[in-house]
Amino acid sequence: MSIRGFFVFAAAVCVVAAASVAVTGPAQAAGGVRLSCTAEGARDFSMSARYDVRAPRRKFNASFESAPGLGFAAGQKLGVAVGGVAVGQMALRRDVASGDIVGDLTFATELRNFPANFPNVTPGMSVTVGSLGCALR
Repeated sequence: MSIRGFFVFAAAVCVVAAASVAVTGPAQAAGGVRLSCTAEGARDFSMSARYDVRAPRRKFNASFESAPGLGFAAGQKLGVAVGGVAVGQMALRRDVASGDIVGDLTFATELRNFPANFPNVTPGMSVTVGSLGCALR
């Protein structure tokens, strides 16, 4: 399954003003909360973010995907911020099957600890990778 909605940084390619943003709605996830959002760049690249809480578990994921030849490269790192707080970086890689440039950053209580500075997530909070972002709903 291809992910076309992930955070982007490339000054030569991405102009935030040119980005269109689509937002998915909030959902109650079996006694928990699920917030997500997506954004598409002016060209063929996108980002998405998702935050899930089902006590005692919580998970955050941000993803990015770009068609080849748009100025993104394997090995490039994109900064990820939640609510304006830098929480990490994602390293881009080339998807062998499609040739697309992809990246993701995941924090989950059972996999990888959340950074100490990870904010208390609320609906409407921004998530960005590089200069492309969206608001969690």
